[in-house]
Parts: sequence; C-alpha cells; structure tokens
Amino acid sequence: MRPRARNTTTRITAATITLGLVCAAAAPATADSAADRPRTASARTVTLITGDRVLVPANGAGPAVQPADGRVDVVFHTHTVAGHLHVIPADALPLVSSGTLDRRLFDVTGLLEAGYDDRRADLPLIQSGPAPAGLFSATGVRAVRDLPSVGARALSADKAALAGSWRSLVGEGTLWLDGKRQATLDRSTAQIGAPEAWRAGLDGSGVTVAVLDTGVDQTHPDLASREVGERNFTDSADTVDRVGHGTHVASTIAGTGGKYKGVAHGAKLLDGKVLDDFGSGQESWIVAGMEWAAEQGADIVNLSLGGSDGPEEDPLEAAVNRLSAEKGTLFVISAGNAGPRARTVSSPGSADAALTVGSVERDDSLSFFSSRGPRIGDGAVKPDITGPGSGIVAAKAAQGQIGDPVEPGYVSLSGTSMAAPHVAGAAAILAQRHPEWSGARLKAALTASAKPTQGLSAFEQGSGRVDVPAALAQTLTTEPSSVSLGTQLWPHDDDKPVSKEFTYRNSGDQPVTLDLTTEVLGPDGKPAPQGMITLSSTRVAVPAGGTASVQVIGDTRLGSLDGMYSGAVVATTGTAAVRTPLAVEREVESYDLRATFLGPDGKPTAEFSTLVVGLDSDFFTFAGDPEGVVDLRLPKGRYILNNLFAQAATRAVQHLPYPGFEMTKKTDLVVDARVAKPIKITPPDPAAEPALSASGYSVSTPERGASFTVAVRDPSTLSIGQIGPELPADMLTWSLNVGLESPTAYYGLAWFQDRAVPTGFTRAVRQQDLATVRTTVGQVVPGTTAARFLGAVPAAGDSGGFSIGRNVRAGVLTEHLLADNTRWNSSLMLFGDTPQDSGLGGQFIAEPLVAQAGKTYRQRVNVGVFGPALPRAEFPWLRRFDVPPTGGNPHADILSADIGLFGDGGGNAGFTATTAAKTTLYRDGVKIGETAFPAGGSFEIPKSAGRYTLAAEGSRDARFGVSTHVAAKWTFDSKPGRQAAPISVVRFHAELDAENAAPTGRYLLPVTLQLENGAKGQPRRLSVDVSYDEGKTWHRATVIAKSLVVLDHPAGASSVSLRAAAEDSRGSTVEQTIVRAYQLGKR
Repeated sequence: MRPRARNTTTRITAATITLGLVCAAAAPATADSAADRPRTASARTVTLITGDRVLVPANGAGPAVQPADGRVDVVFHTHTVAGHLHVIPADALPLVSSGTLDRRLFDVTGLLEAGYDDRRADLPLIQSGPAPAGLFSATGVRAVRDLPSVGARALSADKAALAGSWRSLVGEGTLWLDGKRQATLDRSTAQIGAPEAWRAGLDGSGVTVAVLDTGVDQTHPDLASREVGERNFTDSADTVDRVGHGTHVASTIAGTGGKYKGVAHGAKLLDGKVLDDFGSGQESWIVAGMEWAAEQGADIVNLSLGGSDGPEEDPLEAAVNRLSAEKGTLFVISAGNAGPRARTVSSPGSADAALTVGSVERDDSLSFFSSRGPRIGDGAVKPDITGPGSGIVAAKAAQGQIGDPVEPGYVSLSGTSMAAPHVAGAAAILAQRHPEWSGARLKAALTASAKPTQGLSAFEQGSGRVDVPAALAQTLTTEPSSVSLGTQLWPHDDDKPVSKEFTYRNSGDQPVTLDLTTEVLGPDGKPAPQGMITLSSTRVAVPAGGTASVQVIGDTRLGSLDGMYSGAVVATTGTAAVRTPLAVEREVESYDLRATFLGPDGKPTAEFSTLVVGLDSDFFTFAGDPEGVVDLRLPKGRYILNNLFAQAATRAVQHLPYPGFEMTKKTDLVVDARVAKPIKITPPDPAAEPALSASGYSVSTPERGASFTVAVRDPSTLSIGQIGPELPADMLTWSLNVGLESPTAYYGLAWFQDRAVPTGFTRAVRQQDLATVRTTVGQVVPGTTAARFLGAVPAAGDSGGFSIGRNVRAGVLTEHLLADNTRWNSSLMLFGDTPQDSGLGGQFIAEPLVAQAGKTYRQRVNVGVFGPALPRAEFPWLRRFDVPPTGGNPHADILSADIGLFGDGGGNAGFTATTAAKTTLYRDGVKIGETAFPAGGSFEIPKSAGRYTLAAEGSRDARFGVSTHVAAKWTFDSKPGRQAAPISVVRFHAELDAENAAPTGRYLLPVTLQLENGAKGQPRRLSVDVSYDEGKTWHRATVIAKSLVVLDHPAGASSVSLRAAAEDSRGSTVEQTIVRAYQLGKR
C-alpha cells in the first residue's frame, strides 16, 4: 500500500443519526451548488455492509436510516463529500479509519451509481489477505472467484443476512467493495507520427495487445483477422460488444481499414470483456481480465476505463503493479475525463506501473475533459503521457450504441478512452522493434521521447504527447520515468534540500554525453525561482549499453509562493532530447493540531469522533483514537471541528462542535464533553412520547457549506454546546427538531438559533402555539412501506433544518406543528419491502407550508390522478444554467430536467420507480441527447437562444394499477442565462374513491394549466382526448371554458386514459398522455 495523505473535499454535509428514521439537512447552498444539482429521479434504498438500510429521497433531501434488527442503539455518522453521500455506523468507523473496511462500502451515492441498491439482493465484495476463520460458513456468503495477483477473493454476500454476518467477513486484510469501473468516454495516427513507422515496416506485427473493455466486434472488416483469443468475465451472456466502446478502442489500436487504419494494424488482439452491456464492470472482473491477459502472453494491455481514486492502493492498482513486475506486461490506462479539475486521475491509471494517458486536441492542446494530477495522497506525477482523444473516428460495432456516425461502419468518439489506444498502439510498434524489452522499458522510452506542449504542467500532460518516430529513435531512457521530491513542510526558511536519484540508460552502441537542464512551473504557471530545482551535474556521459545516475535537488527555501511545482529534467544531445517529469510540493502555511477528548468523567475517552472541515480550503477528514488524542496537520485558515461523544453503556450523547476554529499557530485543544448541557422539552400533551429528535447546525460561506446533525429517540439523552466564539448570523444556524407521538397525533416541534449552538436547551410547548395538518394518505401498494417525512427550516431561509421520518399507513394523519416562523417541508416515501418489490418505490414532495398557530390545514398525498406536476419548489423543475466553474464544457450551458412525471392528485411532485423510461431533448428539431430517466437528466446545449422540445415517458409496475404509463412533450423557447424553462402541464382534478376509481356514467372532470413553480396558467388552447381501452383508441372530449372536461364513462370499461394538448400564453406547448389515469367503479 502506498503511503498517501487522506483526500480532501470542497463541500460536505455531515450528520450523526441513531434510532429510527431521520433525514439529515442538505448543505447550505453556495454560488453554484444546490441550484445546479439535479434531483434524483426516484427514491431508492441501499443496504450497507452492516445490514443497515439507507433511504435516499428523490428531492435531494438528506438520507433516512433504518438500523438493522438488533442495531437500534447504533450511532450513524453521515456526511457528503464531493457530492457523494456516506453513511458510516459508529461500530464500523474504526475499521474504516484503519483501512480494514473499504470506505466505498458506505458510499451511498456510489452504491446507487453502481446499481448496488436494494433492487439487487447481494453485495459484491473483494476480501484481501488471509481468509478470516469461518468466512464461508457465514450465512449468505458465497465465493465467486480467486484473484491470485492481489492475494484476494471475490465474494457475494446476501444483504438479508449482512446484519449477522458482516463481522465474520473482516480479517487481517481489507474488505473491499467489488465496485464498478466505467468506460472512460467523453486524427490521430498522423498526429503521433504512426505513418512514418509504417513506412519503416513497423506496424505492431508479432505483438499481442489485450483490449479489456466491452468486447470487440470480430465481424467488422477492420477487425476480422486481428483477434487471437477472447473471454467473457462479466455477467453478460457473451463477448458481443453491445456498447461499441471496446470495438472502437480495438480498431484504434489494430484496425486494418484504409482510411481509418489503426496505429499498430499488424498487431494481434486479445478480447477480454470486463465491462458489461452497459459499459461498466465490477473490479473483480477487471482484475481477472488482467490476470488472464498476462497469462495469455499479452505484451500490452489497454484499459480505457476507470473509477475514483483514493489515497490507498486499491485492488486494481495492486494488480497493475504486481503483474507489471512479475510478467513484464505494460498496462496502458486512460487517465479519466474529470478535467479540468486537479487531482482527478482515476484508478487504475493511478497505479505506479501504469502508463497513464491524458487527452489532447489536434493541435496538442489539452482536452478540457482530460483528468489532471497530481495523484491523490502523495502528489506523484500523473498522467504520464498524452495522446489524441478528441473526435477520434474508428470502427463501429454492429450492435454498438455510442458515437456520432461518420460514415457506414465508423463513429466518432472523444475521451481519454480514445487517447489510451493511440499510446497502446505506439507501444506495440515499439515492442516490435524491441521484442526483448519489458513493459517498464517500453513505458520509459515512450515517456522520455514524448513531445511536450508549452505552458502545460507535468500534472496536465506528464512528459507530453506520444511521438512514435521519436520513440523508435530513442536510445536513452530514465529510471524511474518520473521523479517526485515529496512535500516539504512549512515554514520553509529551515527546509533542507531534498534529492532523489534517477538513472539514464543508453541502449545504443555509442556513448552519449547529455546536457541537462530543468523546466519547472510554479503553482501560478510561471517559471519556478532560479535554483529551486537543480541537478548534481549539468552534463553526464552515458556509455554505450550502460547507465549513469544524476541527483535532482529541490531547495524549497527559495521563492515565496507555496504549492505544487512540476516540470521536467530535459537531457539533450544534438537534436535528441529525453524528458523526465518531476514534482515537488512546497507546503502552504500549515500547523500542527493536537486535540484531546475528555468524556463525561473528565478523563480521556475513546468514545468520540471528530470531523474536520475546511472553510477556507478543501480540507476534510474524520478521526478517532483509542487514547482520546488526535494529531492533525492543517493549513492556515478557518475550520469546523464537529465533535461527538457517545457512551454505549448509558446511551448518552454529547455534541460539542467548534464551528469557528481558526488555525493560525501550533495548537493544543481540549474538547471536554462536560461543557455540553442537556435538552429538555415539555410537550403540551402528557401522553406524547418521544419518537425521534435531531439537533444540528449548518455553516455557510460564499464558497463552501456544511451541515451536521445528531439524532436520538429521546432528546433528554442528548446534550449540546459549542466551543469557541459565535459566528455571524448569516453564517451559522442551529436547529432542533423534536418528534413526539401520542395515540391520536404526531407532534412536530422545531426551533432555530443563529450565531451559535446553545449550551443546553429548555422549552415548554403550549397547544395554542401549534397548527394542525390533517393529511389523507392514499392506498399504499401491497409490498411497500410508506414513510412520512417532516422537515423544518426557518421561514425565511433555505438551510439549517432536517427531516424526521416515520412509517405510516393509508388513512388520515393528524399532525400538530409548531408555527413559530417555520417552514415545514413534507414528503411521502414508498419503498419496496424486498428486492423483488423495489419497482414499487417512489416519493411525493409537497409544497412548503408556513403555518399559522391555531389553524387547520388539509393535504392529500398518493391519490389520483397521477401525472406531470410542477408544484412550488426551491428550484425550478426544468432549468438552464451556465456550466459550473468546477468543471464541464465551458462552451456550453446546461439544461437540467427533474420533472415529477407521476405527480399525484394532491398537487405533490411525484417520482416513482419505472420499468422503462426515456427523456430526449431536441433543439430546433435536432436531437441533443437522451437519458434513461423519466423526465430527468442534464444536457449540454449551445450558449445561444433556441426552441427546444423535451420528450419524456415512463412506465411503471402494473401493480400500481393506475397511471401505468405517462408521457409528455414540452416545446419552449430558451435563451442564455440562469433561469427556469417556460413550461406548463395539464392537471386533472378528479374526485376519486380510495381505489382511485370514478363512477360510470356522466362525469365532469376539472382541468387546469399549471406553470412552473405552481403558478396557474391561462391556456390559449386546450384539448383533451379520452380512451377506455388503455390507449388503443382515442375520442375527442368536450372541454367547457378550457377548464371542465365532459365525459361519459361506459359501464363496460375498467379504466380511463387521458391525453391532453395545450398552449400557454408564452407560446410554450405541452402534449401529455396518462394511460389508466383512473379506474372505473360502479355508478
């Protein structure tokens, strides 16, 4: 395992949860965060390795946690890092901190993205190191395959048995998630000089290249004679490429076509299918594919795939390093498409031995999407090299689904996926010239001879763009191929010069004398101070067939600018040059923090955890220690220290944050649990018992936001307080949400305070301070459980609150809510009781309610007619905005759709699981893009005005009974700027019974036009069609005054389907269809 520092993040939401259901607050909105985040298409659930279940609402609200049986007293730490929600039970936290448990096992967002939610009954794992005693006797654990290259085994664990079996899976090694890696998609042979090699008779003949990807289409004429072996490692039925990615990659390497000839068209191919028919693959599949390719004698292995990297060495990186060393194989791996942000190189391209490839345009400028270094954790130089990756034309698989057609049989694709095979092909040509060379020698020659682009750092381009003729002529290489001088700690006036040796190897038959210089750029992109990077010698003689070593020396006392410095040692002899990338970090102003944690008895305790979040930097970490002492090194600046104590024996919890901590010097801090004081709440009804309570706070700055929550069943077990000074009122908001239940009603109580978390909190509530909400909950489909969520935020704010959930049944709920300058947000979440019932999940989101004391309000939820709805909400359901400065195409805007296609008759936005769904966007009649979500997705659009059409549809499980298929098509004008799209929907206001049925005979159906954000529109035109045979035949209905539909329900029909078309006053149009909008009962 490589020693790296822990990764950091810009934005974080954190919470601690225990007992029952709680939704943590979303992080406060910052300039480009919340408004630009798409909502989830439907509510989903995830079972963690511990057996605990996490419910993720559809509206971007915080998670709800259901502890597994026997785990109701477990505390849950929840935080969101870089958009990824993590939920870590307290009893697993020490194992995560020590590296025994893979943190991704608790990455709820990642589990959802990988398809590991509860629609899947098992959790795939990789267990490294010696197998724990009793591993395979544990209930529900099954061995899938051995992975000898990394000393590990792939496992399948039954989620239903995890609560009782997860500890038996933990051994001396690491228990990893068998995560998913994706194909890294976002003229090339001449650009890298391949034709010159072809003219010299070098085309990769005699070399075998393995393509580990989505499969290779052998039926394509360019690839028909190339393949010498294939194997399927996925759960797909065969090796057929149904994506098109692997075929395109293979064609770039070894295609025999005339116009679109591959770089090494004489090479033979091994086809290892490690990505499934959707372009993703489990890590164990990829490791097994790498082992197979190496055993089959592949000289070069192309991996145009990747996933997020972490500070530790993961199984894929370990496999690359070990197989490279043991088999001499060269692994050419794409860097990833997460640019232009730094520290985004993906794994396994982050492996030391990998030849990691970034992407350049035709003019060798860096592709905006190409991932940048340095490597996470240790600041090493990655990528190693670049290749053409934009607009690459290559073979199209017969069943391929991706790419822009260029001519029959060929498509254009962009991404570092396309850059990697150019380098793999170049390596094959070089291997033909030097069949005795190992993969490491090939890598060294390719990087040493690469052509740099002026103005780019080593973290952007490595040594430069691959240059085939230069590599073939290259007789000089360096070992290692790049040099990292590490991190020099602040202050720098006493820094000691640091040096590392690297070696020049001369494979020629003549001695060479090299003149050495350095080219180094600072954090500002300007040349480094003179003398910061020097060499032990500026001239070195390398004998024929021999080596010579040089020391590169970094003196970080020089200069005044802190940060990352990168560049290259350039060795020249005549017209030839050898480049060796190098890097050193001059640490920014930083100090040591020692925090000692004292429990309620005043002694150091192990029963604590702390999360540290930077407010002026991207720093983030969480820590614990059996001795009650945490040592950290922090850059100068402001931080939140979120400190929590929890005593297992007494079930007492103390939450004692330090939200305004400033790191300006070496600091010793004592965090004393005795400072926190208890919460005491007296309800108006003595029969009301504690259900669940949560105390939390949010901190926001213009650049960053963070929220933290602690939840307990009984608020009297929770003590709260704050260390340090108050913060400005617009920076910190504290919230307390108390849930109580009596035999007849639920009590929702909420309070808010700015500037600081109070030291203890006492309140007595009177009945006259409350408003009453009576909510009719419609019939819940058998096989699902319904949970009602109530969240409170300040009436004038948009953050600082959180939601509490409870299971409910169909009927009328009575809720008494504290009406004290509070905005209540409510939703109903449906989730399947088993993986087989996951298709019945969904969520309904109500408009916010600012209630008045003494008043009674009525709501309906989960009642028909179900169809598109645009209720008032914090953010528009269809909106346009500029690409955030954190990344993306700077030449495009984003149109983001999150429309509730299954809104209910109560006016709530509705999101349900679908069996089939599609959303397609057109601009002026030309298709822009398509997603597999119902009225959801983000699309890049030109930065100019245009007329757009958004077509969406979704079908859901027949067990819903009504609205089994809903489709809508919106046409509207949009111009540049951050704004809501001018769309509308037709709403049907049917009076239905508990079965969502209307009587037969004459029936009057009110209809309205609803604009975005819940406003009522005046239609220029409105028509309605009706069908009584589920859409097979349609009949035009009479519409009176554009507001009342006259129907005559026939006695023999079982359902009514509705189709509407309307134009609003702005010229926007909508067409929508609802199949089985409601059922028909008796007259």
